[in-house]
Amino acid sequence: MKSVRSLVENLWLDLELSKLSSRKRALVFWKTAAGEKISSMCSLQGFSDSTIIVRAMNPAVAMELRYRSSEIVQALNDAAGKELFCSLKIILRPTS
Repeated sequence: MKSVRSLVENLWLDLELSKLSSRKRALVFWKTAAGEKISSMCSLQGFSDSTIIVRAMNPAVAMELRYRSSEIVQALNDAAGKELFCSLKIILRPTS
């Protein structure tokens, strides 16, 4: 029979709860990672696991985000000092 402590530690690792607050803090660097021009034409929606969710205002911005996605993800991971994110998910829809 497993101890309660062991079960809680396993749950903590499975859910990656330790990364949750780190991911929230890392997204503060979004403007720097994406650049002023691109970040002004999209909105950061948040994240799901290790995927950053971004809403693009138009197809050109979405294409630029897709093109630069690995660079942006790497910049955010560098700012955090560890690998927190793996990909960008770009949503192209009106914001209303």
